[in-house]
Amino acid sequence: MKNKITGNLWINLSLVLFLLVFSANGLFAAPKEKAAGASKSKTVAVDVKAGDCAACHKDKKVLPDNHVATKDMPYEGCVVCHAPGQGAGSLKGKIYGSHLHALRGIKCAMCHGQVKTPEAVEMNQCVTCHGTTANLAEKTKDIKPSNPHKSPHYGTD
Repeated sequence: MKNKITGNLWINLSLVLFLLVFSANGLFAAPKEKAAGASKSKTVAVDVKAGDCAACHKDKKVLPDNHVATKDMPYEGCVVCHAPGQGAGSLKGKIYGSHLHALRGIKCAMCHGQVKTPEAVEMNQCVTCHGTTANLAEKTKDIKPSNPHKSPHYGTD
């Protein structure tokens, strides 16, 4: 009786292993092809110029049709048309702050350090360049839906 149970166990175990090894989703199955455009990488390309929008936004249109080429444009080229604080022409609220920093030549590691995934920095890091928290809140007062530098509970602290 014991030999019959052991034999059945080996047969069942062999069958399971066979199915794992040779099934479509098994250990040795060929990798499945990804659908076109299915993979969106969140990795920051360090060798891409800040104005080269298409390098990261590949299939997404981020600029109007009549916009000048920005691939090799530094921040100073942007402010020719997008004067800081000048209403509709301003870049504030139109692109992320991280993009504005990159256009100005400020690399992520300059504030966040050499880390794989940047996290929020301490306020003292921000005020080193931006001045007091009140000045920073004034610079971002028109950002919608709410000013990221002025809390309804804590003000600018």
